[in-house]
Amino acid sequence: MKRPRVLLVKSRSLATKLRGASMPPLGLLYIASFLRSRLSADVRLLDARLESDILSAVAAAVRASRPDVVGVSALTAEAFLAHKIAAAVKAADPSVPVVLGGPYPSSDPEGALADANTDAAAIGEGEETFAELARVIAEEGPRWNAPGAADGVAGLALRAGGAVTRTPARVPAVHPDDLPFPAWDLVDYKRFWKTGGMASVGVRPYLPLYTSRGCPFHCVYCHQIFGKTFRGRSPESVAAEVEMIRSLGTREIEVLDDVANYDPDRFDGLLQELLRRGLDPVLNFPNGLRADLLRESTADLLKRAGTADVAMGLETASPRLQKLINKNLSMEAATRGIDLLASRRIFCRGLFLLGLPTETESEMRATIRYACGSRLHLALFFTPTPFPGTGLYELFRSAGKLPQDRSSIDFEYTAAPFNASAMSDATYLRLYRGAFLKFHLNPARVFRIVRDGPTGWDFPARAFRLFRNHLSFGRLSERA
Repeated sequence: MKRPRVLLVKSRSLATKLRGASMPPLGLLYIASFLRSRLSADVRLLDARLESDILSAVAAAVRASRPDVVGVSALTAEAFLAHKIAAAVKAADPSVPVVLGGPYPSSDPEGALADANTDAAAIGEGEETFAELARVIAEEGPRWNAPGAADGVAGLALRAGGAVTRTPARVPAVHPDDLPFPAWDLVDYKRFWKTGGMASVGVRPYLPLYTSRGCPFHCVYCHQIFGKTFRGRSPESVAAEVEMIRSLGTREIEVLDDVANYDPDRFDGLLQELLRRGLDPVLNFPNGLRADLLRESTADLLKRAGTADVAMGLETASPRLQKLINKNLSMEAATRGIDLLASRRIFCRGLFLLGLPTETESEMRATIRYACGSRLHLALFFTPTPFPGTGLYELFRSAGKLPQDRSSIDFEYTAAPFNASAMSDATYLRLYRGAFLKFHLNPARVFRIVRDGPTGWDFPARAFRLFRNHLSFGRLSERA
């Protein structure tokens, strides 16, 4: 088989409220290592965050290396630039196939393929899908998208004759333990050490990893990139990757799992393995642990293993809304989880949604009271973001709350311009801003933040950005 030449590109939201924070392109780095392992592919990677002019860089790479296929990864808020990148590829060489991947095309493949510059979309978990498609493209050449040529590649959306067709959904066959580690040699990862990641820790050397894939819960607001089956890596596999990360120059790790502690025994075993090997990491869980599954033994191990920061998705204190969004979280159990961390002085953040469909003023006030009465160090209040393809999008649509003038840049997580509640925009914004200020300007809480938090030298700047990002609801304009 011909050895494929592949160019991978990470789109970014360059007009963003989250200036100063960005993560290495972990998903593409996994795909790159998988392509090398399965196809001996020649892979190059470009990241819009690291290029002064990503469109020129992409065009130059296409002309210089003549790749067999270009893969572009994008969140919904990054869709605008992803389509600009696709156009740059086609302008440089119209014959090169462009495949979109990531949350954006997975949730809205029809929208992604409405652009004539895009040829296919990988839906969901991308390693196997993209590798199989790259093999077809390398073997078939220009005939790769002829009728039937790619039908055997599960997990694809293809444009054919003006209509978008899908191949059968992919059931991942490769266990996460069997995936090769990310191809860190393809990106200047130390440049991300000059910006903050997802955790509350701020600027410092760090790298991300996954200890599991998939989430069996059915919350209506989530993408489903990794599916609804939890697939946990073994403690030995995770520890081996932590050792590799230590060899790259850092002990700071951001764990990006959707629900790392879904299997509490596995999670405890993982922490015990890190301790047994004496790896001494600094662990952060910015994507959240499930608060109602947190055990006392786990809290003890988190403290012993060197945990700096834990986020917990709490969403709402309203039992009615918990059912509406399929979160079904017991707030009593969540409070116990918060207290387990706070009593061990582990910095903990609560993630809340304010402005859910049909939410009343009294329900929003109840959530604010819960947050302010808790032992959380930080409370991050978000506006619900109705990503296409999610249950939340349908709730917004049925309530007539989808803004007609929405654009992709609106789908950021911070202060997004969506309000599906039963309140007027003025009442909603007043309560939202009041909640943020009331929670964080409590002197006792400020003391606990400084005492327990991994504050770092850039703490004042991060505090300023936190207030600016979450209190400003001004809409941004898309730009390349």
